[in-house]
Amino acid sequence: MKEFSYRAKICKMLLLLLFCIIGIVSIIYCEIKKISIGSTLGGLVAGFLLPYLFTSFADLTDNTNWKSTQRKLLRAGLIQKDTIIRISFAYLYRIKIDGRYFLVQNTRTNKYQPVGGAYKFELEEANYLAENIPVENDNRIPVDKITKRDYRLLIKSKYLRKFVKRFDKTPYRENINDLSREFFEEVFSVGILDKREFGDLSYKYCGRHMTNVEYSNVFNYYELLLADVVEVRLTANQEDLFRNLIDKGFNKYRFATFDEIKSYGVGYGTDKLIDSIANHTPKILSENTDKLTLRNKYEKTIKIKI
Repeated sequence: MKEFSYRAKICKMLLLLLFCIIGIVSIIYCEIKKISIGSTLGGLVAGFLLPYLFTSFADLTDNTNWKSTQRKLLRAGLIQKDTIIRISFAYLYRIKIDGRYFLVQNTRTNKYQPVGGAYKFELEEANYLAENIPVENDNRIPVDKITKRDYRLLIKSKYLRKFVKRFDKTPYRENINDLSREFFEEVFSVGILDKREFGDLSYKYCGRHMTNVEYSNVFNYYELLLADVVEVRLTANQEDLFRNLIDKGFNKYRFATFDEIKSYGVGYGTDKLIDSIANHTPKILSENTDKLTLRNKYEKTIKIKI
């Protein structure tokens, strides 16, 4: 769909360019032949179409959906260059055992969600941002020892594209070579599994989910959400360790089916009508892999020594 949309933009631009060229050629021809009416008509055609041509050129830089939605919001006057955009950039683990997904409980909301969380950046990156791309901490979530230097930030719309580009290239943040921190914190540190029994952690990059720039009624900001999905490559022993958890009924985690995740834990046709699964959880579903971008960016399996 994205490829079709981009091709449509190119076709639209080329068509406008063709008509503008025809208009300009008409002006030149009519000036040479001293045909005043034809020259005027050619000028009107070119003058009318040129603004749309410039718009089409600008649209070609919107090679992702979030860029397109940002530009549409700007053109509609719904946001301005100085409008604050909330960003939340995270990585999520897909851990699948016998057709069910392993989820952990969020201590703030008590809802179940994938292992993972916000990327963290280092002091060097904090200094770079302070000097080059003004950002503020997300004031909707308290900043403490745990959330310090999370990629949950507030940034003006005019800096958003520069910020995302910087995020992709900076070496001063958590990156694909070691995304073990959240796994340690949410699986080992809370006692769900023993790291000595588990052994090395191996995972493979699946791709990136990125939302449009949309208004959040929860946080009362326009926001852009990024989630890199990685799949744990389990050994037979590691599969058994997770499988042994299934019947223990420990409230710190749960195993959820595709249908349970799609319904956010709501039991249709039952009395369980509370959404117990966080709304970002469907991003890890293997059935949604084709919706992820950058799927071939990292082809190697990463192994972290425990």
